[in-house]
Amino acid sequence: MQHILKRIAAKITQADINQQSSGSSCIEHKFDPYIYGETVPRLPEDDVYDEVYRFIGHPDAMFPDGGGLTEKIIKPKGRLLWSDMPDIDHNAQITAKDIPKVLDEFGDSLKVLSLDCFDTLLWRKTATPKDVFAVLADTPIARRLGITPHQRISAAARARRAMLLENGSREFDIGDIYRSFTSLSSEERELLAEAEIRTEMSVCFAFSPYVELIRLAHTRGIKIIVVSDTYLREDELRRLLARHLPADVMQSISKVYCSVDYGTSKSDALFQVVIKESGVPESQLLHIGDNDVADAQAPRKLGVRALHFVPFDREVADFLRLQHAASSLIVLDQAAPEAVILPCYSPFRPVFSVANLHQYTPETLIGYMSFGPALYAYARFLMDEVEALQQQGKRVKVFFLLRDAYLLSAACEAYARKPVGKLVRIRKFHAIAASFKTRADIDYYISGIEPECDTLHAIAKQLLLPPELTELLIRVAHQSDDPKAAFHQLLHDDDVLELILGNSFALRARLMRYISKELEMEDGDTIVLADIGYNGRTQDYLSRTIEGEFDVDILGRYVFASDEPYRAVNSKALITSTWDNTTVFEQCCTLREGAVVDYELDGEPVIADIMLSEKQYEKVANVQTECLRFIDDARTFFTKSDMTHEYSMLQGAAHAALFRNAYMPVEAELAYFKDFQHDKFMGPDRKKTIYHLESAWKNVRCLPSPYRLGAYETRGLGLDFTFSGLVQRRFQLDLGPDDMNVRFSPLKVSMGSINESKVFFLRAHHLHDGYFSIMLPYVSGTSVKMLFGEDYEWLQIADIQLLNNARSVCKNVSSSLDLEEINREGEIYQCLSQASAGTIRPIDLHQLKTPHYFHVIFRPLVSRASDSAAEARRVAIKEENPCRPRNGESLAPNGFGG
Repeated sequence: MQHILKRIAAKITQADINQQSSGSSCIEHKFDPYIYGETVPRLPEDDVYDEVYRFIGHPDAMFPDGGGLTEKIIKPKGRLLWSDMPDIDHNAQITAKDIPKVLDEFGDSLKVLSLDCFDTLLWRKTATPKDVFAVLADTPIARRLGITPHQRISAAARARRAMLLENGSREFDIGDIYRSFTSLSSEERELLAEAEIRTEMSVCFAFSPYVELIRLAHTRGIKIIVVSDTYLREDELRRLLARHLPADVMQSISKVYCSVDYGTSKSDALFQVVIKESGVPESQLLHIGDNDVADAQAPRKLGVRALHFVPFDREVADFLRLQHAASSLIVLDQAAPEAVILPCYSPFRPVFSVANLHQYTPETLIGYMSFGPALYAYARFLMDEVEALQQQGKRVKVFFLLRDAYLLSAACEAYARKPVGKLVRIRKFHAIAASFKTRADIDYYISGIEPECDTLHAIAKQLLLPPELTELLIRVAHQSDDPKAAFHQLLHDDDVLELILGNSFALRARLMRYISKELEMEDGDTIVLADIGYNGRTQDYLSRTIEGEFDVDILGRYVFASDEPYRAVNSKALITSTWDNTTVFEQCCTLREGAVVDYELDGEPVIADIMLSEKQYEKVANVQTECLRFIDDARTFFTKSDMTHEYSMLQGAAHAALFRNAYMPVEAELAYFKDFQHDKFMGPDRKKTIYHLESAWKNVRCLPSPYRLGAYETRGLGLDFTFSGLVQRRFQLDLGPDDMNVRFSPLKVSMGSINESKVFFLRAHHLHDGYFSIMLPYVSGTSVKMLFGEDYEWLQIADIQLLNNARSVCKNVSSSLDLEEINREGEIYQCLSQASAGTIRPIDLHQLKTPHYFHVIFRPLVSRASDSAAEARRVAIKEENPCRPRNGESLAPNGFGG
């Protein structure tokens, strides 16, 4: 390996020298939007879903993808300065009433009319593009296969990542999307793809103003084309257009450009293709579309005349957004049978009754009454599955994956009253690391990484790259404008590939010796992997690793399973859920030993030291004892009573028990788990706990909603927070701070240099406990002056932070605040006069390549103006800011994010 490492290092060092000699440089941003990824893949013509969110909080955060509230900002009458962003040409925006007059504005200079497709020429009857997937889920084929809207969206996200790895393009077609449904046959995927096209055909309609515009253009001899960012191929999009456009209009369209056919989008190079093939000068081509960046800014840079179509003004858009939220929530207001009220079962009530639990301890509440019933249901589920396989003539071997499945094994033994299977030491890390046999295997792994987990160091570690090489690769990758994509391409270097595949081969050999020696696996076996589960990746990668080594079937039988489309084949679970909130339950199921870190040459597992405290393991042991006591009591009671239950009844009771523990824990449970840690998420100081109520109380004063907090932390703030988060997540409601709370606090701000500055009257949005938040743009060399004395005599300033475009904290700049006529004591500020102000000094960060913002969090304590004067000020601010921007819109041109 050493000679390979030297060769790679020499190659990378030379590349480093070449970069430096060319004079190019790029700083390493601590937070890269691509690390955290896109929450929702791009839908046809729906670039709004290209926003990125940083994952913050715990692994069981209620909104791990950031899919809840986002802070938005009111745009003032005067625009804030942003030197790196082009100004908006308001004359280049059109509304529906302007469409009939468009051609007259350009006279005879136009030779080609180009139209965007979705939300321009074709509209949908659904409230949003992603609602199409809800319609799709109700088709016969989707219902039969259990396809959900979430799965369809998630599959597109993975297809996009896979294509970027395969050929460097972000474009993918509908077949690529359904190839992500790994548990389906090729025929089923084709049926789903066709069902989606037919669904689009059923929900789309032609927007009549553009139909008439095409006719008018045709009579004037203007060539008509359609240019679309879409995963539909040209023939598929033509099918859709032909279904809804009149025959004469369809015949007038000479060419349809689909981004997937050319491997590039409108924002990248698609318009260059259009210009080249149109055969006319750029200035004689007019494009119209609803996306400001893709349909207006991108073509204008090439000299194309472009108009941004704005279908609704902001008041109407906000109304429609709230109407969409209400459409999801009417189920809460419907009477049966529309609301589909299902019976709730409680099969374990008699067991609790005879157990005489009136004086129960926290261990009893958690183990006997919560986790015990769930484990009883899992044991029934697993034993039924094993029996069914054996009746099919299968030679079944059950492997409980340590460390987390230790209690599952004990629960099954207590239920069956005999030993069930073996405890095995195979970690997901090693199953993945041993699976790399070709470059395609590496790309398969990378494309499956969840965005919030996609860090370069973590990828390199999983690929078994040595630390010194990892640092070299990352250094070179960060010389690119897209470090993640550059890093992925570096992994395709022949020498890097050779090193990865060689290390994987060696690990695979050691793992196979462990399997042969300890597990007695034989050809023809049916292996059932039992685990807490969720994504089933250990099963997936172990199957890929063993392929060619053993002729066995590997099945997964889990407590929890993800709702992702690319779940492991041949897997089932007691509970299927879109969100993973299993951390506390998982820790209570674990074995008291360190993690497997490797295997000796003879296959003997190498076990790391125990990292968690003895106190935690003592608590875990007490909970496990109560779990097993419950299973024994329930088994005895039901046997003696000759009582049996339908599996669905036990499954529902188990789901309810684990759901209650995750989202509605009582005070005793919060106290019991207060110091619990997870050895994967302990932080660099090894002190981070699974949840931290004090941090939650602080964070909720900094965030517009507690949606990024862990479920236990949210519960610590009150059930109203929990229920709000659950409703928002369940229905994917598009709600912003203004929708949740109409409270705001005024703030007068002056921005600019010594010689020139502008004054803005802004509104800070209420967060929690009287704290307010406002976002202000960072512009290099420019100061930001907050005129606190205008509105407040006393206030508390909690924090001033510099954030990047992914809303990640880059720097705390509270110390950069200069005070004028203000007395300060800690966080408390006394404004001595109306002229009292705080100025954030100019910060020299010229190397920043992306937008950055100042995030100011403060709490008014005593207002300067009287109530009537304050109300008049609020009215004045509201009148000066008549338009309330949508979620993510901003103070500065081109979408400065709030």
